[in-house]
Amino acid sequence: MTAPADDAAADRDRHPCASIIKLFSAGSFYYSPDHDLTLSTRARLAQAPSNSLHNVFDSADSAFFWNKSMLEPLLSMRANELSAQQRTSLDNSNMLIQVIQGFIGTSTISSSLKLSLISRLSCKNAGTRYNARGIDDDGSCSNFVETEMIIEAKGYLASFVMVRGSVPVFWEQTGIQIAGHRVELSRGFEATQSAFAKHFDSLQNQYGQIHVVNLLSGKEGGERVLVDEFKRHIDTYKGTTKIYYTHFDYHGYVKGGHDKANAVLDFIQSHLDKWSYTLVETKPDSYQGVFMQSGVLRVNCLDCLDRTNHVEFIAGKLMAESCMRQMGMESALASADGAFADAFQNLWADNGDWLSKIYTGTGALKTSLTRRGKQTVMGFFDDAAKSVSRFYINNFQDKNRQEAIDIVLGKQRTKSLLIPNTLSAIVEHDLHARKSEFVSIEEVEIFVGTWNVNGKLPVSEPLGDWLHSRIATQPPKLVVIGIQELIELTAQQYVQADFENLRSQWQDAIFHHLNQQTAYVLLRSLNLMALGIFAYVRRDCADKVRSVEMSTIKTGLGGLGANKGGIGLSLQYQDTSMVFITAHFAAGQNSVDERNRDYDTIRNGLTFKKKALEDHDMKFWLGDFNYRVDLPNEEARHYISLGDFETLRANDQLSISQATGRCFDGYSEPRITFPPTYKYDNGTAIYDTSEKARCPSWTDRILYAGKDVKVMEYDHTESLLISDHWPVRAVFKTKVEVVDIHRRKTIKEALSKAATPVVTTSLPRSASTKSVGFQQEPEIRTISPVLDSAPLIDFTSDGKVWDSLPVKIPAPQTSTVQPSRIGSAVQWWHVPVDETWIVDEGDATNPFFSSTRA
Repeated sequence: MTAPADDAAADRDRHPCASIIKLFSAGSFYYSPDHDLTLSTRARLAQAPSNSLHNVFDSADSAFFWNKSMLEPLLSMRANELSAQQRTSLDNSNMLIQVIQGFIGTSTISSSLKLSLISRLSCKNAGTRYNARGIDDDGSCSNFVETEMIIEAKGYLASFVMVRGSVPVFWEQTGIQIAGHRVELSRGFEATQSAFAKHFDSLQNQYGQIHVVNLLSGKEGGERVLVDEFKRHIDTYKGTTKIYYTHFDYHGYVKGGHDKANAVLDFIQSHLDKWSYTLVETKPDSYQGVFMQSGVLRVNCLDCLDRTNHVEFIAGKLMAESCMRQMGMESALASADGAFADAFQNLWADNGDWLSKIYTGTGALKTSLTRRGKQTVMGFFDDAAKSVSRFYINNFQDKNRQEAIDIVLGKQRTKSLLIPNTLSAIVEHDLHARKSEFVSIEEVEIFVGTWNVNGKLPVSEPLGDWLHSRIATQPPKLVVIGIQELIELTAQQYVQADFENLRSQWQDAIFHHLNQQTAYVLLRSLNLMALGIFAYVRRDCADKVRSVEMSTIKTGLGGLGANKGGIGLSLQYQDTSMVFITAHFAAGQNSVDERNRDYDTIRNGLTFKKKALEDHDMKFWLGDFNYRVDLPNEEARHYISLGDFETLRANDQLSISQATGRCFDGYSEPRITFPPTYKYDNGTAIYDTSEKARCPSWTDRILYAGKDVKVMEYDHTESLLISDHWPVRAVFKTKVEVVDIHRRKTIKEALSKAATPVVTTSLPRSASTKSVGFQQEPEIRTISPVLDSAPLIDFTSDGKVWDSLPVKIPAPQTSTVQPSRIGSAVQWWHVPVDETWIVDEGDATNPFFSSTRA
């Protein structure tokens, strides 16, 4: 067993960018010095039908531009600070490259026929299998891939495009996935409609007509949930043109053999024939369009990998054969050596392998079916081994890979390694000074409620007495409710309870009472065993809420039990971030330290992808925090009878702990003007008459932090008597920012152009620094990507990377990834490093430089 000291040493030795280096060394990234790989032939034709190529940075599709965030400061400088001549020099230097991720493969069938396949993976909602599911608020789907099949013959280039992507609703798979598909819809139907519409509006604008082919199973279970939700949204979508929808239960069809999957053509062939493909006449420096593809297939299964790749292969084969016949090349299809068929099958099999490896860490299942046209015994065992590998990688290793992806895409805050740009700093300062020109303010009323229901259900309770504020001038735009003890906290109840059903009953009951005044939609609900949170948004404000995330943490039984814990809900309303935390702390009159520890554990343990808990603009805590009043029982009841709540507050454990900085530091609580909410005899308004005779206390609390938060109401409800707690509510009036993105961009560009850059003609540098000029373009060599090739950097040596550095450069090979006339696709890390381009500031601790350098 490795000693802790050895582990610590290994962590110190690990290169700080090791995960990013490993990501880029995987073999699935490409660039071209003279061609925009982010654009399909159809997209290029739509941009400039008969013009020569644009600069790749000016024409790029940001959905497939993987290193755009990394280059953003340099691209801003290029656009705003350089003259046209300087921009041209920079572009020609190849110092800045545009990178895509996916697969590129090319096969030369004969001197007059070439077949290529390009798959572009979107970076808009990118991630690993269980970390990236469904859709985001901008309408971008996870594992969205545009696959372009290119046939070059007789001076023409034919291009056929299909897309794949996750089911475009908010859904996720949480916990360890052992068997089956446990799917949870993570946002209500109405709250999803805006993102769904954005997705299909974007597809129609880009590709024309859409035919959805949904390959999920129609049987009961997680896939059936997604099938029903997808179809429900399709039926209510109001787009510019009709969406054609086919539910093709792939597994149901292929029970009689995988050749039965060809039945999908019965549903899609008429549209494939009608929408055709894109055909261009190629010329040395430009191309002339003949006709364009007018619609696209959108294919999905659960992961959009194995089933999806097979169906796209079937559709692609149909279109390839149709194109070849129309070009008068039937002989190539019928050749005795089967060269075209072999090349076509191998390219699609490689495509499936690479897309699967990117998303799951293993090659695709059923590749023997695509590669050889039938499932083999060895293919069966290979699929079994891959399934086991997927289980381990996706459940236990993907977190680090996801973090690396988020850093590359700018979704995690990292310290910039770039030299500060004085001009950019000036522009940002001036932009902030003009903030009022592009930022407006919206007032948002927020209802926050908490109730420990002691395992009771809202059968006929008048919840409206609690949920409808008497102070609010209008129905709140946001409503967040925390429920504690969905069940009684006993071992028997934990074993027997149907928590999903309990959550659903409370969700529906709250929804029903809220909608008696105005229309609300469910934003999100979640339970951690007996702890639940329910969030709703007014229907007319649903499209203003985005970036909804959930996080949970257990604190019971030393973090093992969910009888106590916390749930965090992070969201962005307009351009202001908010987080709501409902919690249930340790019980017991004397357990103050345990409660303070629960607070610290939850505050430090709740994690969100977009923003740390304390970095939110507004923060709200609600729940049964279990802090008690430290007074004798009869004395406390006497003060209550007098309405002397201030004396009680002076002996309140939460108030004392907060004043000494042991909990809720930086938070405020509205002034309490109501009697303690715990503990009552069930069904009465009488404080505890049992043998324990607990001291009345304010266990149920709501606290907040953030600027521009005004308390409108903080009260309890006495008419709900099913529990031994009374519910509490607070209404806040807040001010949120609304940023006009286009106005901000216009002002920033104007400031950048008006600013005068500081030009330094002589820069200090070390004696070993070698001059760099834009006039000498480094040599680019193209390397064929091989699926199982060894990585350039060995990460298997006890977690260390030093042993394998500096980077090993393999010998150049003949390119097989370069589609003719559209630029050379390059896996950029294979390019030998020209050391004249590197400023040598290294020493013995820097693994990228050796002491023997010339």
